Amino acid sequence: MKPHRRNGRRGVAEARPSAWRTRCAAVALVASACLIGGIASAQAAPDLGQRLTAPEVRTFTGNGTGTSPSQAVDGAVRVAYTVAQSAGWQANQCHVRGTDVRSVGGGVYAAVASLYCQR
Repeated sequence: MKPHRRNGRRGVAEARPSAWRTRCAAVALVASACLIGGIASAQAAPDLGQRLTAPEVRTFTGNGTGTSPSQAVDGAVRVAYTVAQSAGWQANQCHVRGTDVRSVGGGVYAAVASLYCQR
């Protein structure tokens, strides 16, 4: 059967079969690239279930004495960090939450330091 002709012109699909195939191939290529990109991004996305776990938190205290308030606080902080490190914590996982200094008389000061650790 001959193709139907109107005014001596053929249809678009009949006029350029290679252009039609090229267009279909391009659409298929773009669709597969989008599919592969979606799979790759889904695999690279972090698992939110693992990120919602509660962090481990612990507080350590240390006591120190000195002839000045700053010396007593420094000693108490060093003791608190030593206790935390001996319990398996790293120094960069902890920070000083608070200190308390009191005079015990005779020019001697006693201090307590609270160390907050989180991992």
